[in-house]
Amino acid sequence: MISAGLECRSPRMFSVWSLIMTYMKNSDDAAMAASGLRDLTPLLKPRSVAIVGATPDSRRVGGRPLSFLRRFGFPGPIYPVNPKYEEIEGIRCYPSVTKLPESADMAIIAVPASRVIEAVRECQVAGIPSMTIYTSGFAEMGGAGERLEAELKSIAEAEGTLVCGPNCQGVANLHDRMVANFSSALSRDDITAGPIGFVSQSGLFAGIVAAECHQRGLGLGYLNSTGNECIVDFADMIAHMASDSRIRVVAGYLEGIRDGHKLRAALAIARKNQTPVIILKVGRSDESARAAASHTGSMTGSYEVYRAAFHQWGVIEANDVTELFDLIELFSLSPPASKGPRVGILTNSGGIGVFCADKVNELGLELPSLNPETSARILEKLPAFGSAQNPVDFTLQALSDAEAIGWHLKHMVSDPNVDVVLAFFGVQMLNVDALCAEIIKANKVNEKPIVVGWMLGDPSLPGQLRAEGIPCFNDPLRALKAIRALVAGPISMREEVLPSDVDSAVAMVAQAVHSGKFQLGEYDSKQVLSMLGIDVTRGRVVANSQHAVAAAEEVGYPVALKVESPDIGHKSEAGGVRLGLTTSTAVRSGFEEIQDSIRIFDPNALIDGIGVYEMVTDAIELIVGIKQDPVFGPVILLGSGGIMVEMLKDSVVRVAPITKSDAHTMITELKIFPLLGGERGYPKSDIDAVADILARLSNFSLATDLISELDINPLMVLPEGNGACAADALIVLQVEQEKFTTN
Repeated sequence: MISAGLECRSPRMFSVWSLIMTYMKNSDDAAMAASGLRDLTPLLKPRSVAIVGATPDSRRVGGRPLSFLRRFGFPGPIYPVNPKYEEIEGIRCYPSVTKLPESADMAIIAVPASRVIEAVRECQVAGIPSMTIYTSGFAEMGGAGERLEAELKSIAEAEGTLVCGPNCQGVANLHDRMVANFSSALSRDDITAGPIGFVSQSGLFAGIVAAECHQRGLGLGYLNSTGNECIVDFADMIAHMASDSRIRVVAGYLEGIRDGHKLRAALAIARKNQTPVIILKVGRSDESARAAASHTGSMTGSYEVYRAAFHQWGVIEANDVTELFDLIELFSLSPPASKGPRVGILTNSGGIGVFCADKVNELGLELPSLNPETSARILEKLPAFGSAQNPVDFTLQALSDAEAIGWHLKHMVSDPNVDVVLAFFGVQMLNVDALCAEIIKANKVNEKPIVVGWMLGDPSLPGQLRAEGIPCFNDPLRALKAIRALVAGPISMREEVLPSDVDSAVAMVAQAVHSGKFQLGEYDSKQVLSMLGIDVTRGRVVANSQHAVAAAEEVGYPVALKVESPDIGHKSEAGGVRLGLTTSTAVRSGFEEIQDSIRIFDPNALIDGIGVYEMVTDAIELIVGIKQDPVFGPVILLGSGGIMVEMLKDSVVRVAPITKSDAHTMITELKIFPLLGGERGYPKSDIDAVADILARLSNFSLATDLISELDINPLMVLPEGNGACAADALIVLQVEQEKFTTN
């Protein structure tokens, strides 16, 4: 193997890393300024609102904002704008925003698409800094709609105008009684402000969330629909809501984003403020991604990369609509975080207890044995036919003896073997108030979370418990999924010393692009890797069979022969590879066979020579690399190599930058990790060397934007202490990217 030590660090890499760390260390305002996040105060906390296209008919889109603003008690001036009316609902109506007595902070635009540009320009002339555009007929329609939205974006950016939409249902800040959202879900009279901030790229979905929160007795702080996101986007909304101290949890419906780094900055602000962020990501399959793109014109990207980014950046991902609602409820009630995965289960049904025991394991939780003292104390007040083991089955005792249930619950939450308690009741119609009081009392005297399951019982209890900050679900699996979210805990960004020098490697790549190359062959790619401090197999490129034999004797048998050609991306398919050659005769024959195969495969292919490389044995093969994602930028890939590739479909991705600690976590997620760890008779592999390589590739990926792909296939992982080396490599440059990538 060839090793290369490296000494300095790339200034560009430092700038990217410094920007990321700024999100965590500086104030919210500084982080927003550094990342392109916008200050949405004029949009979400305006002092005055104009309604362009206002109408007295509250059933119409142009009529609802005035009705809602008045009903919710908006404290500032409201200016209806429509030349057809002199007044609406007793309020003077103006023919144009240029005739208003002052410049409103925000304008709602509810006019046909053909008149939106004119309306926006008038608002700009009137000095209005923010606008919410309800109107559809823009990029989501394609063609002329795309051109119209491009014009809208251009004039908004030119004046620094905040635009929410178009094609949205609007925004609402219920704490400040500003409802510029026309959703029917807000037409109720008993909607109250609360700790939940919600943003959606689907207007109707936002209304569904509002209705569900109302049904559960949960208060909304924000209900924001971003539509096509011409200017203001999903990340802007996340950052603003997470910066509001009145908000305990931020949630969102996401189809796709355009700027992954901006989302990262918004999520960093949320973590800094200890505000959980829950996202339901749709567009996971190719078909649904196309549907999402046609819905709002969003760029969906690869769901695999979204999932990796969410994992890295601390997003709690909901897998379905019900789970989204449940997680919103859970975190809006601010239960204490669980210090571990050990679940104590208390139930009136042995069958439910067994069901929960199965699901605990499936969800990655644990069902611990209770401390003997705990079981003994529970037995003191347990019916003879109950069970004092976890899950505790108190049978029908709750129907007549609420105090005993409180006793069981108190001792279970005090058990040192238990981190979180699920108290589940089925068909509980009697003794409900006393039982509720006991649950509330137990919750107040301990620091461990209590989650309640209430299935087909008295409907009054869930609301009483939620009012006391105790989450309550009507299905045991839903309750356990909520507990899993409590157990996961926050993810923090770690700062590490960046280990590798990338300047020489970046310079070599830049020179290749400057000279017109679209990819680097194996030999040059390995040179780049060596500059990064990554070990590669020894070898050199030769022009004839005589030199091939000399090279083979230099590196030592067995050797591999591989064609070097900028016109051949897949050497094996072209017949350009010979492996395991152990004699000079085999090398000569192999050299000639490769030449003949390439002439047949592509007579016009330019051949730079044939590489002669040492072969590494007694190693586990992995695939590692870099891929450019259109949304998130450079992504680091790790997967099983060799014969395992098609059989296992075993791969892990992370969005750069990653630390060495992150890389170690990636390795543990591989299906073949047990083999790397020394199980089934394999020697323990040098996992730390693999982690080091992944971290070095991450640093390199941030230092240049000239790489479309970098593949090391295979990476030969040797036994612990012996390192890992690249046996083959290919770097595809950004030139002619579409021809050589496989998105």
